[in-house]
Amino acid sequence: MSLTVTTIAKLSGVNYQTAKRACDLAGAFDGEVHAELPDEFTYGAGARCYALATIAETRIALFWGGLIAIAAVPVLALVKVLHG
Repeated sequence: MSLTVTTIAKLSGVNYQTAKRACDLAGAFDGEVHAELPDEFTYGAGARCYALATIAETRIALFWGGLIAIAAVPVLALVKVLHG
């Protein structure tokens, strides 16, 4: 099980197989802007999943940096309040 796929599945609210398919699809399109997406990735949780998979595929540092920042900001705010 891939950590990226598992993270995408948890954040978007889909199962692991759907997240894996979205990651494979994002990698296969490889910059093709007008490619046709399956209907399951055009709305709701599937669209969130495909968007995260596209970011993870094309800008890996942005994906992981953003996840680390989401976790770090509350911790830094708590440290500021406690030591403030």
